[in-house]
Amino acid sequence: MSSLNLKGLARLAVVAGLTLGLSACFRPLYGPTASGESLQTVLASIEVPELKWADQQARVGHYLRSEIIYALNGSGQDLPKRYVLALSLGQSIQTPIVDTVTGRAQTATIVGNLTYTLTTKDGSKTLTTGTATSYATYERFPQRFATVRAARDAEIRLAKALADQVKTRLAMELATAS
Repeated sequence: MSSLNLKGLARLAVVAGLTLGLSACFRPLYGPTASGESLQTVLASIEVPELKWADQQARVGHYLRSEIIYALNGSGQDLPKRYVLALSLGQSIQTPIVDTVTGRAQTATIVGNLTYTLTTKDGSKTLTTGTATSYATYERFPQRFATVRAARDAEIRLAKALADQVKTRLAMELATAS
């Protein structure tokens, strides 16, 4: 019985030792940056300029820009801008399920690919670039206005998901930058 307790204690000691050894490897994402500034202040110093979107992307582009601005600076404080975030959106609609009797699509999936580039305000240095991808699905109804509203809700969900991905990636990049 005592040998069983000793094995259990030995395992517990090994797990505790490994845990303590690895604890220095993790850094909180929303803690201070390498320069000592608050990450929220650094994120709020990113400017998201108004863009001229293509006609089929205008509504999603508007939602997307609004969601990114809110995600980066939800406080509404007017801080001096040090960075510029350039955005480029690729969007498509897929209809995977089609009713064989009517030939109408029963669902649709909006696919959004957002390419972003974060540069310094003067444009001399590119800090990061990347592509965020997300999907939003909605049902298509025989009632036209219900389908239009469902599509708009899916576009809003898509914009929120893409904005969240971009904010997280920018936070990771800026937390380590000095």
